[in-house]
Amino acid sequence: MKVALVGQPNSGKSTLFNAVGGYRSLTSNFAGTTVEYTYGQGRVDGTVFELVDLPGLYSLTPTSPVEATSSDFLLAGRWDVIVNVLDASQLARSLELTLELLDLEAPLVVCLNMMDEAARKGMKIDSKALSAALGVPVVEAIGGRGQGIVETFRTAQHQIAHCSRPFIYAAEAEAVVKRLAERISADVSVPASAEPSETTAEANAPSLASVAVAEAATAALSPPPRFQALRWMQSDPHELWQEKPALASAVEQAQAEIARRAGQPADAVISAARHAACLALFERVVRVTRPKTDWREELDRAAMHPIWGYPLLLAVFLGFFRLIFDVGRLVEAPILNAFDTLVALLTQHLDAQSALFAGIKGAVQGTAGAVALVLPYLLPFLVGLAILEDLGYLSRVGYLMDAAMHRLGLHGTATLPMLLGYGCSVPAVMATRILSSRRDRFIAAFLSVLVPCSARMTVIFALVGFYLGPNYALGIYALNILVVAAAGHVLAHIWPEISPGMLMEVPAYRLPSPRVVALKTWWRLREFVLVAFPLLVIGSVILSIVDFLGWQHSINAALSPLTALLGLPRSVGLTLIFGVLRKELSLLMLMQALGTTHVLAVMTAAQVLIFTLFVTFYIPCVATLASMMRELGWKLTVAASGALLTLAIVISLAARGVLAVL
Repeated sequence: MKVALVGQPNSGKSTLFNAVGGYRSLTSNFAGTTVEYTYGQGRVDGTVFELVDLPGLYSLTPTSPVEATSSDFLLAGRWDVIVNVLDASQLARSLELTLELLDLEAPLVVCLNMMDEAARKGMKIDSKALSAALGVPVVEAIGGRGQGIVETFRTAQHQIAHCSRPFIYAAEAEAVVKRLAERISADVSVPASAEPSETTAEANAPSLASVAVAEAATAALSPPPRFQALRWMQSDPHELWQEKPALASAVEQAQAEIARRAGQPADAVISAARHAACLALFERVVRVTRPKTDWREELDRAAMHPIWGYPLLLAVFLGFFRLIFDVGRLVEAPILNAFDTLVALLTQHLDAQSALFAGIKGAVQGTAGAVALVLPYLLPFLVGLAILEDLGYLSRVGYLMDAAMHRLGLHGTATLPMLLGYGCSVPAVMATRILSSRRDRFIAAFLSVLVPCSARMTVIFALVGFYLGPNYALGIYALNILVVAAAGHVLAHIWPEISPGMLMEVPAYRLPSPRVVALKTWWRLREFVLVAFPLLVIGSVILSIVDFLGWQHSINAALSPLTALLGLPRSVGLTLIFGVLRKELSLLMLMQALGTTHVLAVMTAAQVLIFTLFVTFYIPCVATLASMMRELGWKLTVAASGALLTLAIVISLAARGVLAVL
């Protein structure tokens, strides 16, 4: 069976997904869009099922491209059962989406997640009464602790042949809706072109469900007439006039009749009735007692304080990066020494002048770079980022930074892509799609690429931090913040626009689950293991062969104007090319080009700083460029790349001048 996980943002869908299939999951784009969804396989009681984690949405009447894509996927009906994940602590609001899903008249299971948070707020929910009122199974769960997850999917398996019944919540409009539904049933069905198709192999795989399941899935391939009537009555039938003028006229008549009866537009009447039904359900199934106060309220008073919130933010990030440096430095030196010993042994037992030795030495040095120079810094960074994210602190950072972002012509929502940039520039660029205008997306993407990603963070800590000390590494981060602020200020003046206010949801603080943190860390680390690690080894082998054949001299000669301008050794020119593939390659290729891991024996401290600054700010990696092309188009991508290269040269030259004076 194929299970669609549906819910509002921050309802805990991804927690359930990761619990049963996170480490076997993949990410893909919906066909014809840049909107991502996650899919994979899970197993409950020996039964393997497909799982699709849709982007969060508040309503099946979408207000953003992301919501529209999730809504279209649901209306296409390429699933067997829906698991609607609700935040139990926000039950009244969360039920609005549930009532819309009931109108699909399809197999549905409600998962009341975060029951512990609801209890903390003094809410006692009668899930049996809620199940009776909705007419579908309701399962209580605490996803972060793994409670109720197996029961949810087991219930979904049993519910797969049972369709839900629509919830009657607009009594004053029901007669009109019923007449319009009958007209739709007689006259029209949803056009096939309106149903998006998946590009994954899983989408074309035959269903393993029973005959009853196949019939239920077939029935869900187009929205029921009543659902379609409600949807059209809440929208402008302008486009419908071009295809079905008679039906469009019927929709307008229905809208006018409801407006005449209720004294309000039809969309307002239906929305208000749904909201009132949710409140009535809440009062029927929930008993509220005095909420419990704990450390979360006290922490929020400090974390979101207009004055003390900023020192706390600074302390968190300084402590975070200091921890990364201490852990990485502790591990880096002994591993490097072990690989140096291995290279010395190879030199004794193999012909040092042969191509075979050059290739083996390159493979060993590439492995050393990945294991000793990258993983010691990357792994604690990803663990810390997952903890901050699951704790709920990153949303508070977006709130705090809203005022500062307005000075850059953006709003606090743009902080989220920039924070993602500290992990990887690719998802940071893709996250800019949450912004409304092309101008905002470009500025946010440009600033996100300026932020040192985990690969550049590795270069900063493993090179500057290790050889010159942590204060120099933190100094580069401080300079980067100033450059980001200045670049945003300049871009806001070049491309001016009044940015709208920010409306964002701040989730409750939650203690991170070690299992979820581990799964999330592996999910992000596996790109390095599966993609970057082989590139590091292969790139190192190629550089060794190039060095063996003597080709590096002509390549470095071609790049000598740039290296001479920056005051760098001529031999590092080739390493800058590898850095466009992966930033970690710049670090590894540098040590291989210099012929030693003791960098300060060949380069001065000033040259190390200038090299790191240039790598930090110049053209992003190929994967990021591809992401920018997809989100912004080739013209803006080329413009951004040229600006970044120019900025890197200017900053490096300025640093060279300052260091020469000092």
